[in-house]
Amino acid sequence: MTENKHFPKKIENLELALHKTRNLLSITDKILASKTLAVSDDAWLDELIAWADENGIQEYSYVKDYGWIGFPRNKQELLAITVLDLFNNALTELPELIGKLSNLKTLNLMGNSLTKIPESISLLSNLTKLNLHDNRLNELPEFIGKMKNLTSLDISFNPFIKIPVFICMLPNLTELNLGGIYEIPEFIGKMSKLTSLEIYSKEIPEFVGKMHNLISLSIENNQITEIPIFIGNLHNLNKLNFTASLTKIPDFIENLSNLTELRFSFNKFTSISKSIGNLSKLTILELDCNQLTELPESIIKLTNLAVLNLSRNQLTKIPDLNTNLEELDLSLNQFRTIPKSIDKLTKLTKLDLRWNPIKSLPPELSHLKNITYFN
Repeated sequence: MTENKHFPKKIENLELALHKTRNLLSITDKILASKTLAVSDDAWLDELIAWADENGIQEYSYVKDYGWIGFPRNKQELLAITVLDLFNNALTELPELIGKLSNLKTLNLMGNSLTKIPESISLLSNLTKLNLHDNRLNELPEFIGKMKNLTSLDISFNPFIKIPVFICMLPNLTELNLGGIYEIPEFIGKMSKLTSLEIYSKEIPEFVGKMHNLISLSIENNQITEIPIFIGNLHNLNKLNFTASLTKIPDFIENLSNLTELRFSFNKFTSISKSIGNLSKLTILELDCNQLTELPESIIKLTNLAVLNLSRNQLTKIPDLNTNLEELDLSLNQFRTIPKSIDKLTKLTKLDLRWNPIKSLPPELSHLKNITYFN
């Protein structure tokens, strides 16, 4: 039988066609259920489609591993849309008619050049996620405070003059991203429902330590040199990301016993506190792009650790690691030899040893039968 070289392509096309069919059926069901399509008065839909054409926004399409992006040209599809992703389109303005897309739940406007947003957005009563990351907004309009169903608001990397107090009046907000904003207002400390907060500031305000509901905290600033002690009060944190100018990890880090992901990339660590070994729930530890010359022996106590990134440091050796490790990145260090104990890491699927002055690899590496990526 002759092999059909086009068979995988057909399968992929079939999968996409089925996905689009299911999506269109879902859209049709929503339209029939809501009865919101007024055939005799849909000129505004034509205007929106014309606006999308004028701004060169791509046709609504499905991108594998990402989802649906672009702007629909089909009126029924546009009317029923729940996720509108318009990122990186160089948009300088949005039409007021956006506020008539009443089924929207997610609106992604990141990576544009917006200097203002239309007040009609406040009419989107079903909207739960609004992403304004990386635009040119110098103020956040007060009508955002009327959007009571918002659970996620990203206003990071905008040249805000100040952050308005009404943000703390959004009753259902659980995720707030303020990255790239230099002044953090005191009212943020009263937002007890927050589960995610990203801060870019010259210092971390003390009230952050009172936000006990936080489960994810990301702080990016190249001027912060130490982690303030009140961070140790955030016992519910699952994820902590510090990208700054830290020189050490304080002992009180062990108080954050629920951490599963700890990212300390791009700092100035030369060593790590042995207390890190008490974070027994850690599955991901990233210490890349520092100045580490050694690691504490206690790291072997991290028995749930699956991913360890030690790239771009000054390491010449490492202590024994837990045998459950699946990914290990030792690239861009000063290793001349690889420890023989590495043959105990039988669950490793990824091992990166690039850009080290290693003259030869130990035969023990052949024992790692599960490796799928090796460099």
